[in-house]
Amino acid sequence: MPTTHTPTAGTYQPASLGEKLIPRSYTRWVRQTAWAVAIANIVLIISGGVVRLTGSGLGCDAWPRCTSDGSWTTTPEMGIHGMVEFGNRLLIFVLVAVTVIAFLAVLGVVFPKRLSPISFLWGLLVGARPEAYKAGGLGAWFEARCLVAPRSRYSDLFNLTLLLLWGIPVQAVVGGISVWLRLNPWMITVHYMLSALMIMIAGIYLNRVYRYFEGTAAREGLSSTGQSRGADAGTPASAHLMRVLGWIGVVLVVALMFMGTVTTGTGPHAGDAETHRHAFNPVWVTRMHGTLVWVYCASVLGFFVLWKQKGWAPIFGKSLVFVLVVLGYQAVVGYTQYFNGLPIWLVEMHLIGSGIFALAASSLFERQLVLSSPAAREKAAGRVLTP
Repeated sequence: MPTTHTPTAGTYQPASLGEKLIPRSYTRWVRQTAWAVAIANIVLIISGGVVRLTGSGLGCDAWPRCTSDGSWTTTPEMGIHGMVEFGNRLLIFVLVAVTVIAFLAVLGVVFPKRLSPISFLWGLLVGARPEAYKAGGLGAWFEARCLVAPRSRYSDLFNLTLLLLWGIPVQAVVGGISVWLRLNPWMITVHYMLSALMIMIAGIYLNRVYRYFEGTAAREGLSSTGQSRGADAGTPASAHLMRVLGWIGVVLVVALMFMGTVTTGTGPHAGDAETHRHAFNPVWVTRMHGTLVWVYCASVLGFFVLWKQKGWAPIFGKSLVFVLVVLGYQAVVGYTQYFNGLPIWLVEMHLIGSGIFALAASSLFERQLVLSSPAAREKAAGRVLTP
């Protein structure tokens, strides 16, 4: 049955380009591609912002083709708006390429032994299962014949990159529906929230790559030997409080980003002059968004105080600084754009900040939820690469 082994750190040297792209053991290429897929998803938000802010949302007025008369590409009659929207659509192929490369980079680490085609296909459809999973009865019979999803010590890495892959066609379809509905602001909200979710998945994937292979496990209070020291070993005495704050953070992040899209859907930058806008009071919607941001800031600052008082894992310092710096940037840009009539360059800077914020926030709450759970800590410790 194909499972992973525990490679020895620093001993594997790829001998060919193929082995560099699909290494059999961890190399820095895995980390580099993890960053690349996170950045590529942020770039997609930036590109979408350019489309909306230049009024090019219907530059291609059909989907999947670009024009209603059947052209797959922009035409001279569509002008600059057609070029901007068509360029944005082409970026999806860049995202596909980067995500496939990241998927292949970790594939050999997850499954160093060759899988049967059927087992690999099942993995692509339903993901991998943890190595500790025990099948019984009919399930064991199927498993013995490689007719079920494969097992792996690093199943979570495989499943996260698989989500990033499957998320791309979902995003494309949602974007197409947005065009069909003439940029309905609720569909634009769904489109943006999916993009933010993709960035968060990439942030969680980055956390785990660094935890398992780059030594951050020691700063998280996890065993560096790859073996658990017991379900409660290293767990903070007030783990429940940490976990509650983590889930509060998740709820607030989703809520404030959702209200950010509603605020945008109520404002002047619709993506097209004829597009329907929300009929909400823009002042009150903006205040609701701002209030949620300040509540989230308070929760992060409260976690910072507790982190210092209770001696939680040192790695939280890095996560907290990342989140607070991005929040500070977003506050300056957000208030400046609001009091200056929403100039498009400031709105675009705010969009860039929102993508980076999704990455920073996901890194923080992933650590909160993993390190506050004895079961999750033990599972994570068992995946740490032996130095």
